[in-house]
Amino acid sequence: MKAMQSASARVLTVTAAVVLLIGFMVLSPSAGFLVFCLAALPAAIPAIFGTGKFRIISVVLLLAALGLAVVKYPEFRDEQARLRQYKSQL
Repeated sequence: MKAMQSASARVLTVTAAVVLLIGFMVLSPSAGFLVFCLAALPAAIPAIFGTGKFRIISVVLLLAALGLAVVKYPEFRDEQARLRQYKSQL
C-alpha cells in the first residue's frame, strides 16, 4: 500500500474538519446527518493511506464524524417520518 503525499493528506484533513464544523451549524437533522456522513468521506482517505500526524488527525475526525452521525440518526429518522406523514396527507 502506497502512502499518500502529505500535501494531499493535509488538504483532505482540513476539508473534513471544515465540513464537520459546517455540520455543527446546520439546524436541520436531515442536513446535519448528511453533512456528518459527508465529513467522514474526506477523513477516511488519509486515515487509511496517510502517514504521521495527518493520519492520527484524520482518524479522530473520522471517528467524530461517524459518532455524530450516529447521534443525529434518530432525529433524522423522526424528521423523515414526519415528512412522509405530511406528504401522505396532501
